[in-house]
Amino acid sequence: MDSLAAKIPEIKYSSEAGEIPWDNAVVWCIMPRVGPRVYEWITSNHIRYVSWTNGIVNIIPDNNSILSEKCQCMILPSGFVWVGKNVKVA
Repeated sequence: MDSLAAKIPEIKYSSEAGEIPWDNAVVWCIMPRVGPRVYEWITSNHIRYVSWTNGIVNIIPDNNSILSEKCQCMILPSGFVWVGKNVKVA
C-alpha cells in the first residue's frame, strides 16, 4: 500500500473507519486474510464524477488531479464500495 500511495497520493488508506471522510469520498474495502479490514478512498475534490452499472463502479478523475495524468478511469469491482453524499454522480 505504501508504494501505491507514493505514486498516487490521492488514494488514502487506513484500518480505522473513523479516519475516513465518508460524506466526501468514494471508499472501498479489502479484507486481508490476516489482520484488520483496510479501507481505501479518494476524496471528492479529486473526482470529476462516479457512475456504476451492475455492481461495477467507475471513478472519473478530476482534470486537476494527479490521477488524470495516469488514467482516464478507475474501475472498482463489486463488493464494499461507498459513494459519499457529496460526491458527484452521473
